[in-house]
Amino acid sequence: MADKIDLYVGIHKGQRGKLSEIMIKAGNVDYSKKEALEVLNSELTSFKEHMWHHASYEEKFIHPVLSERVPGGARDLEEDHKIMHQQLDDIAAQLNRIITGSASAEMVRELVLEFYRAWNRFIAFYFMHINKEEENIQPMLWKICTAEELAGIFKTILASQSPDELKYNLQIMLPASNIFERAETLNAGRASMPPQAFQGVLKLAENSLSAEDWAALKTKIQI
Repeated sequence: MADKIDLYVGIHKGQRGKLSEIMIKAGNVDYSKKEALEVLNSELTSFKEHMWHHASYEEKFIHPVLSERVPGGARDLEEDHKIMHQQLDDIAAQLNRIITGSASAEMVRELVLEFYRAWNRFIAFYFMHINKEEENIQPMLWKICTAEELAGIFKTILASQSPDELKYNLQIMLPASNIFERAETLNAGRASMPPQAFQGVLKLAENSLSAEDWAALKTKIQI
């Protein structure tokens, strides 16, 4: 499938990586320090915003095609999105109550543990949702859409994102991708954006990757 446009693989890799990263931080956070909980909350807030945008782009640009060509083809996905948003709202509200409340140290310990468990329940749900998109929806899109249509959808989604959204997406995608995918992403950027903007992408990549991975990527894309 390397020659086919996959609307899901890159961003889903990034999401899996960030979900797992937040899970680990939620598990080892020093809940006795309010500032540590606030850092976790900031990361959760940024990811929650990303998820809202991600779902809205799917609903605006991918789901109408599914609904038009496969009756009811997007209904299950949009029900999942409603559940996803509700779960994230509930989890975020609970963490905010921990930070702003006046619970005892022992109670905070229990509440943080419940936050961690709730986050893992959300991961379990969301991983099943994106597996559905990858294993069922993407192959269906290859059947009901031309390559040009899928390329147009992909470009429209990219063009609809703000610079901050694109930056966040790259920050979560690059560490979670393999070297071939990273090179493909950067080469696509080099071909489609002004040199100054591409330099910004290179800097972001350098800051997002380990020194070893960045050196290997520079060699791969010959810079």
